[in-house]
Amino acid sequence: MERPDGAFLRLSRWNPASPAPPPDAATLLILPGRAEYVEKYAELAGDFTRRGLHVVAMDWRGQGGASRLLPDQSMGHVESFDIFLDDMAAALPRLLDGTAGPALALGHSMGGHILLRFVAERTHPFHGIIASAPMLGINTAPLPEGAARQLARLAVRMGHGQRYALGQLPFAADPPPAFAGNRLTSDPDRFARNHRFCLEDPALALGGASWGWLDAALASIRHYFDQDRLEQVDLPILLLSGRADRIVRTDRHDLAARRLPRCTLASFPEGRHELLMEADPIRNRVLAAIDDFLARILPA
Repeated sequence: MERPDGAFLRLSRWNPASPAPPPDAATLLILPGRAEYVEKYAELAGDFTRRGLHVVAMDWRGQGGASRLLPDQSMGHVESFDIFLDDMAAALPRLLDGTAGPALALGHSMGGHILLRFVAERTHPFHGIIASAPMLGINTAPLPEGAARQLARLAVRMGHGQRYALGQLPFAADPPPAFAGNRLTSDPDRFARNHRFCLEDPALALGGASWGWLDAALASIRHYFDQDRLEQVDLPILLLSGRADRIVRTDRHDLAARRLPRCTLASFPEGRHELLMEADPIRNRVLAAIDDFLARILPA
């Protein structure tokens, strides 16, 4: 899908399981996190097509199969998260075209942040949403988040917005990332599988974030909590929070759940950041929480 500024987004649809769900079955939109791509969610899409849902997804601009924003194709960059909201608004009619049932959305990490902002700020079609480890705060240790925000803002003002932020590096296929000590999942097979996607199709790979991305992300997080609309979001929300997450701040999940009037917070003590790609004992509990949520909000 091409946007007016020449950027293009990759929109995807999974063929339903057999037998196919009826046309008026619910449709689930999957919104990946930073540096992710729709292929990474094929297993989850299969889970939900088998549950009788239609499943669609999109790659955000700047990553996956969408157009990149800088000559350095490995750098994750954006100047404002508002462009993600605009892209999502433009893509929704095409993603939901031909569907007659309730619309649902599931966003992970950055995708969860954008989704939560979208339903708070824009007209939307959703019957309910699921936010998996939403990026409502970033673990910027050893710096406090406030100090990291000031540093990112200063770097952008000094003209370094399109350079890698401190500690961020280009994607490297070799050596493969070490499973030991990783912050994403306790499942070694899913961890290795996700790296294989980028080996098989290097165009999907994305490395570290720019100062511009970090500045935009922290500004968007602050904007989300500063606005006075959260208490008026009249929408069922399931917020999934892995308490062993060292990438996003779980205390912000608690804060959002208190402010959103119809939010259910489901916590998983051993869960790391990628709850939907965790080891089966954790992932099965995550899916059970989603099943319970859908049973409560969808028609029989």
